[in-house]
Amino acid sequence: MLFGACYYPEHWPRERWDADAKMMREANFNVVRMAEFAWIKMEPEEGRFDFAWLDDAVALFASRGIQTILGTPTAGPPKWLLDKYPDIYQRDFQGHARGFGTRRSYCANNPVYREYTRRIVAEMAGRYASRPEVIGWQIDNELGAIDTARCYCEHCRKAFIAWLQEKYASLGRLNEEWGTIFSSQLYSDWEQLHLPAYSVHQGHNPGMALDFRRFSSDSFVGYQKLQIDVLREYGVDRPITSNLMGSFNDLDYYDLAQDMDLVSLDIYPIMKKVPEERPFRTGLNHDSMRGLKGRNYWVLEHQSGTPCTHAFSQTPKPGELRRWTYQSVARGADAIVYFRWRTLPYGLEEFWHGILQHHGKPGRKYAEVRQVGAELARLADKLRGTTVKAKAAIVKCFHNEWAFELQPHAPGFVYKDHLADYYRYFFDRHIPVDIVSPDTDDFSGYDLVVLPNLMMARDSVIRRIHEYVRKGGTVVMDFRAGAKEWNNRMLEELLPGPYAELLGIEIDDYGIIEEENPNGLAWNDAPPSGRARTWYEVIEPKGAETVVRFTDDYFAGGPAVTRHRYGAGSAYYIGTEPDAATLNALFGRIAGVIGLSPALPGLPQGVEAVVRSGEAEDGRVREFVFLINHLNGPVSFRLSGRHVDLLSGEAVEGAASLEPNGVMVLEKLG
Repeated sequence: MLFGACYYPEHWPRERWDADAKMMREANFNVVRMAEFAWIKMEPEEGRFDFAWLDDAVALFASRGIQTILGTPTAGPPKWLLDKYPDIYQRDFQGHARGFGTRRSYCANNPVYREYTRRIVAEMAGRYASRPEVIGWQIDNELGAIDTARCYCEHCRKAFIAWLQEKYASLGRLNEEWGTIFSSQLYSDWEQLHLPAYSVHQGHNPGMALDFRRFSSDSFVGYQKLQIDVLREYGVDRPITSNLMGSFNDLDYYDLAQDMDLVSLDIYPIMKKVPEERPFRTGLNHDSMRGLKGRNYWVLEHQSGTPCTHAFSQTPKPGELRRWTYQSVARGADAIVYFRWRTLPYGLEEFWHGILQHHGKPGRKYAEVRQVGAELARLADKLRGTTVKAKAAIVKCFHNEWAFELQPHAPGFVYKDHLADYYRYFFDRHIPVDIVSPDTDDFSGYDLVVLPNLMMARDSVIRRIHEYVRKGGTVVMDFRAGAKEWNNRMLEELLPGPYAELLGIEIDDYGIIEEENPNGLAWNDAPPSGRARTWYEVIEPKGAETVVRFTDDYFAGGPAVTRHRYGAGSAYYIGTEPDAATLNALFGRIAGVIGLSPALPGLPQGVEAVVRSGEAEDGRVREFVFLINHLNGPVSFRLSGRHVDLLSGEAVEGAASLEPNGVMVLEKLG
């Protein structure tokens, strides 16, 4: 287990470094992340490199038993470089250069910047590849974040044309797939192609707009790979990663994760504005990162203080840092690196607080972190080789999310919020769930696969879904499934198109449920008990049975939810957004049929339970149950069997309780 903080030696006097390292070691830190914004310090002027300060910092921390994760500094190019080559700056959708003074202002397709990137990474790799104190590398910082995923410069236009030529081969095919005959938008020469930038009111061709998002994501995947390749070329054999942003969707994180050795996450729970949503939204971020490569991950920026730049958000209260840290560890984090060690007294982040306040003296947050460090030091050996193992999966597709952002279909509809509504059922009931790609090679390890808004899918994905259900799996699909081709044009078939046989239904009519004209839901022949929101579909069963029906409007009595047996499995379809009670009842019935059970039954609402498990050397399964109280008050509950709480060392049997922010890590006895 790695445990530490982000540290910026370039911000502090050298005489302070050892005092910080000493305090870190006393808190059981064994790692720091450094250098990801220090290009100007490494290369103060073109061609003159100075790594002596970083050598000293790496060595000093190593002398205290603290290893280093180095970040490549490309998120903050120096002013001398941008002054010399101003076309490195990104252009926004109106053609304006972003300018100097913030991070990530570069264009990932700029050939000059890519060459300077190659050079600075090579200089770092040549110096630190063989240093045993450097145990990992981070590429850049939060790729695509702060609205930097898409650039509208001439370099990107040319690169986009090349990307389209490779994808479509001919303009004729591009025109056909995009449907450019509409509004006389036909292209007769590749050079006529432009970027989907500023457009009044209507936006751009949806095929072009989606392809531009795909191209922009591929550009950063390629830019990251450029740096990874340089590190490997110079002999780096330690893990290479890049810190991702959980729920951010500007880049396809599945593609970005492929070239990483492991995934890393930046997590800031208190930035979520609705307190009661923080635990499950944060859990979703963790499970999403674990799902990118199907294994544990690092947290390279973990909230330690008030996360704000322009306006204050809530300060972590006593016990909250420990609680959020254990949620991270419970869900698969094998590294906790807090952001940041000390709050900076100047610059854009002078209000982005760290473990230490501006004065640099240890306070209550340091004491809390020190407690966690001591506890994790005791847990580390036991948790080694363990992870979260789920029998249910939710499929998240960035391409479908982008398509819904471009054309939401219903006012206020947000793909990721819809997915989160499904996820919350599993989170609240302590049922482990993986968030996975639609391109997952094999769904057979899951008893249930939920596929929210799978409007577009590749043919290979469609085949795998059918095969999974045919062999006994259970799927839940919902409205707009199969409505579009992969190129973002509407399917010219009766819906649900390629899923008609699987789902046993036909859909000819559909529309928006207006907020002022809600619709009711009822279970079979029971009285109305629920509400339908957002969307309706007029479903005609073709072998499927009705599970829930609409109660109002011209489609009253028609199916809102259906179930169809297909081969040895079952396929459910939800033709609307049900209210929470109806959705929970539906998933409850499905879970009961297939035998999905909670990690620990009978816990109060607001207490999270997560199991990390793995196989011991003797072949026995080791299980550790994390219990986390997210409530403001104490809770009481009962446990079956005898356990030991690895944090307190006390035996727990029968009646148990947790204080606010309380945590237990239970190992079963006997």
